[in-house]
Amino acid sequence: MIRRYFEAFNRHTLEGVMACFHPEPVVVDSQGARHEGAEAVRRLYVEQFALAPDGRCDLRSAAGGDGRGMAESLFHGTRARDGRPIQASGVEVFDFVDGRIKEDPGLPQSRGVTGAVQRADKEGLSWSSS
Repeated sequence: MIRRYFEAFNRHTLEGVMACFHPEPVVVDSQGARHEGAEAVRRLYVEQFALAPDGRCDLRSAAGGDGRGMAESLFHGTRARDGRPIQASGVEVFDFVDGRIKEDPGLPQSRGVTGAVQRADKEGLSWSSS
């Protein structure tokens, strides 16, 4: 499921990303805000794809078991508003229910794929969380 999620994210396929999530997902963004429910998570990804239209994540490693998974990735792209490059590395933790992502609770230092885009856009420069 982790690879499928990253593949869909890299294609910027909103329906593909959402298909990886449980019907009642929760994603915590880089600011610590909780996006609960399919519509809130969908809006978050629409925003992310718009901030860096060429953004993609290179999956460096993934592991999982017993309803939890972890992915280490490198995000890179270009900010739509000013053409500045974005690069961020970090770790994303997932909780799974019924074989789909139920929650992406985020980590204090790295809030995963969505956090990379949000934080770099807010700060106006490239950054790395590793």
